[in-house]
Amino acid sequence: MFSSLFIACCAVAFCIETNILLGLPYNSAGFYCFVFGATLLQYNLHYSAKKKAVKNSQRLQWSLQNKRIHFVLLVLGSLLILFSFFSFHLKHFIILACLGAISFLYSFPFLPVGKKRKIKDYGFLKIVTLSLLWTLVTVWFPVNTMHVDNALFWLVFVKRFIFMFVLCLLFDLRDIEIDREEKINTLPVKLGRSACYKLSYVLLGAFFILSVAQYLYLPQLPFLAAMVVSSLVTFWVIEKTKTNNSDIIYLAGIDGMMLLQAMLVYAFSLKL
Repeated sequence: MFSSLFIACCAVAFCIETNILLGLPYNSAGFYCFVFGATLLQYNLHYSAKKKAVKNSQRLQWSLQNKRIHFVLLVLGSLLILFSFFSFHLKHFIILACLGAISFLYSFPFLPVGKKRKIKDYGFLKIVTLSLLWTLVTVWFPVNTMHVDNALFWLVFVKRFIFMFVLCLLFDLRDIEIDREEKINTLPVKLGRSACYKLSYVLLGAFFILSVAQYLYLPQLPFLAAMVVSSLVTFWVIEKTKTNNSDIIYLAGIDGMMLLQAMLVYAFSLKL
């Protein structure tokens, strides 16, 4: 799990969920290789460079003790990306380059302006960028060459952004003390724990309302049921984070909400 193989699987699963929700065919194996490899590369780059984490972080200790595994996974991610390039049209490469640059600038200090040189050092920009990147990669990217119902697409897009924002907010809540020390004004640092937990509930409620709106636009009860279950389990996991900030509850619990939602959509879609 600390190797980021799990989060890479979550990214692929979310892409597949998008196609199911929009009633579109799956992408090629090369496409999923790219998403898996790019996620693996980005997260291993990020954690191989990370020096601080919450107290007694098993993930940080694992990263410090397993630099060779990080290197192997970086090579694997790069090879998967190279292999997958044959699956894309020429026009995609500019977009891929932009997404890759934003991902790189998120973790590494190469911003050309400002005293803070990484996107993640700007609190609100950090969470918006991360949520938007995940949404672009898992909603826009899988279907951008296909004929899509625009209204349905934007419902799925906004829902995914809100859901990812909630998950990212929970990670910011976990890192509140480190961010405060490093003077990174994340939402939890500015608003406090209580207000941010309330915000997560409001956003989860907005996600639920948009799921109902999607059902009213295109009545597919299995998809609505999947989103209801996903919302309830996510609420339960949010409550767990109030008393448990271990790596397991965040990596398997918070990140796992992506995989759970995708599995629910797939499983319930079999009834359509």
